[in-house]
Amino acid sequence: MTNDDAQKLSILMLQINALMDQSTAFVQDKYSEEEFHKYRLQAGEVMGPVCNILNNIYSGHPDLKPTQIGGTYSIPDDIFKNKFYERK
Repeated sequence: MTNDDAQKLSILMLQINALMDQSTAFVQDKYSEEEFHKYRLQAGEVMGPVCNILNNIYSGHPDLKPTQIGGTYSIPDDIFKNKFYERK
């Protein structure tokens, strides 16, 4: 995989996990604790495999590993501009 393609896929996977995280906050803020816990478990079943994809990308392209997890790559802030939900 080219570095350019790996970067595009990495950004896409980061966006997916960010949206899933926002959806979890949305459910937590709007619904019962029971519904939130159920949703959070289901969201985790999606987010875990996405993290596995990211780890596979970073193993082949360590230069794309974000600083937040010990790498050197600074994630562009603008990739998170389209938000589903933001806590007030």
